[in-house]
Amino acid sequence: MVWTVAMLSAVVAVGAALLVLHLVWTHRRSGRFRCKIRVTGGWVPGYPTTWPKRVSRAEWARDVLIVFRGPASGRAEGLPVACAQGTVRILAGREVSRLGREPVALDLVLDDGPRLEVAAPATARALLCGPYLVAQAQAESGSQNSQ
Repeated sequence: MVWTVAMLSAVVAVGAALLVLHLVWTHRRSGRFRCKIRVTGGWVPGYPTTWPKRVSRAEWARDVLIVFRGPASGRAEGLPVACAQGTVRILAGREVSRLGREPVALDLVLDDGPRLEVAAPATARALLCGPYLVAQAQAESGSQNSQ
């Protein structure tokens, strides 16, 4: 009986350690950034029209934004993007929570028409823009011209 409990405890400990390692690997993976996504036009199943409370993680694969949501970021969903609208802009500090003091946002239009607003920490500006680096370059040149 004692050996059974000891073996079960060892299996649980190894499983917990592997889960922690997986979480660290997925959260620190190069190219992945923290974000919040809301729908601003049309309808996308599973995405609200207001800023969600939970932070997701995302990364770009060409022109598809892959979003990792849920506990342990285990659920992945691809959002095919047609284009970015406008430039990266700084959001008001209280507008969206848990993304730092001055989060940035970018409007995206999906292939089938709906519009999304994706917010990320200011430090993830380049990752947020992904293949749409023109939006970042325009935002940076605009901020330099205003100084």
